[in-house]
Amino acid sequence: MRPLLLALLGVCCLVARTVEGVGSEVLDQRICVSLTTRRLPVNKIKTYTIKEGPMRAVIFITKRGFKVCADPQADWVKKVVQTVDKSRRVNMNQTKPTGAQQPTRTAVTQAR
Repeated sequence: MRPLLLALLGVCCLVARTVEGVGSEVLDQRICVSLTTRRLPVNKIKTYTIKEGPMRAVIFITKRGFKVCADPQADWVKKVVQTVDKSRRVNMNQTKPTGAQQPTRTAVTQAR
């Protein structure tokens, strides 16, 4: 009797998990619940994204992959965003892709 009950419970859990995703709106995984007041070192930040919604936030993504929400109105957050943007521009200029190689012109002498 117990194995049957456990099997039935397992099937119910699987069905509930499958049905949950069908027809329901999946919430964005990047919603911030709270904002940090601790300053993050700029050299630890890889990139950021700005999240609009009930709680407006800047989501910093560290080089280790952690996501940290911060208040976009805080002065330290504004400075970090400017620094990351500046760094991104410098990196884009340094790694500028070159165009296709242009054919070189060679002098061809004509026999007379």
